[in-house]
Amino acid sequence: MKSMTRIFGIILLSCLLFEMANGADDNFKADQTRIADAIEKIPASKIKLFLYSLDPHDARRFSGKLPENSNKSFHYFPILGRVEIVSTQEKTNLLGAFTKGIKENNESLANCFDPRHGIRIVSETATNDFVICFECLQVQAYGFNAGKYFLTSSSPNATFNKFLDEYHLKKAE
Repeated sequence: MKSMTRIFGIILLSCLLFEMANGADDNFKADQTRIADAIEKIPASKIKLFLYSLDPHDARRFSGKLPENSNKSFHYFPILGRVEIVSTQEKTNLLGAFTKGIKENNESLANCFDPRHGIRIVSETATNDFVICFECLQVQAYGFNAGKYFLTSSSPNATFNKFLDEYHLKKAE
């Protein structure tokens, strides 16, 4: 009888976890869509967009010694290079790749958070920063959705690296 009760308990727990996961899945997709939609609505012609090349490895060495943002660091990660993307078409391409990646993620992630890319979007009313790790697929938001992580796919990595190469910015190894 005890084994039967234990089996029933395991089945019940499994069903509850499955239901919770389904609800979490709905919330995840809704959050990802909300984030992507908000970024898509940003008018590329009316913003300043900065692309950062970051060094994820040196951040551990400086742990707490670099200011959060300066000409040397972007949210505690050392800056290898930075460029303002001026062309409206280039801003549209970069933001489009970013939102596409957000929509593509299917709750996949790893745990490294070694960001090599960052973007800053400056509008008339707000500054929004995103620190991006295309390895673990996590994005840390500052300003917009402040302090929150959300996910991306790895597909925008090629577009981001194309811009880093085009503007001759050093890339992390």
